[in-house]
Amino acid sequence: MIYALIGLIVGIIVGLTGAGGALISIPLFLILINSTLKEATVLSLIAVILGTSINLFGQKYKIDKKLVFSFVGFGGIANFASLPLKPHISDLVMAMLITLIAIYSIWSIWQNQSTLPLATPKISFLKLALPGLILGVITTMTGLGGGVLLVPMLMRGFGKSYEQALPTSLATIFLISLISFLLQIKSGLELVTISEIFFIAIGTMVAFLLLNAFLRHVSSRKILLLRKIIFSAVTLYSIITIILNIS
Repeated sequence: MIYALIGLIVGIIVGLTGAGGALISIPLFLILINSTLKEATVLSLIAVILGTSINLFGQKYKIDKKLVFSFVGFGGIANFASLPLKPHISDLVMAMLITLIAIYSIWSIWQNQSTLPLATPKISFLKLALPGLILGVITTMTGLGGGVLLVPMLMRGFGKSYEQALPTSLATIFLISLISFLLQIKSGLELVTISEIFFIAIGTMVAFLLLNAFLRHVSSRKILLLRKIIFSAVTLYSIITIILNIS
């Protein structure tokens, strides 16, 4: 039931904010099953994969496939290249990296989205390669899906609205996280059983159904405010938990 609870919480956060699944799943794995930080970064990939795949349901036609395939291609290369470095990264360095990304994510979500450019800018090779490489390294090293970075990147750098950026971000996160987990699958399956993965999936599915029912009765303005408040609270909780865990 603990794994179902983790899936439920992660599913609600991903469904409400479009990001942050790993930011909440990492401290949950640390506290509820007493995993180490490095173990939690691997386990979080499972929660992110399940959370994003379920929340992509009904949004597949809104995905910018060109961007997704470009990001995932370069992200996969970065996943593979950075994997040998992970055992040599201390928990302190990993915690600092997660904390910096978390702080940036809080700043980013409170930015006024209406001021962001919506005109489609010119897309260069570097502009396609760099986000994928960054996401690939971050996913492997920290277990974070990278949505906290990708959504604002798509809005500022590619002229997407939030509604356009969200499904493209979810699809990219799903595929890059899946590649990263498959590269670490041996250690991953030593940490969790198939039945425990099943319970995480059940939790994320229940979260998806509950959240959809709830959001039908809430105005878009209230949803936006709720998204910012909950995401910020979750991120701060994650930072505090990770820092206390390594101290």
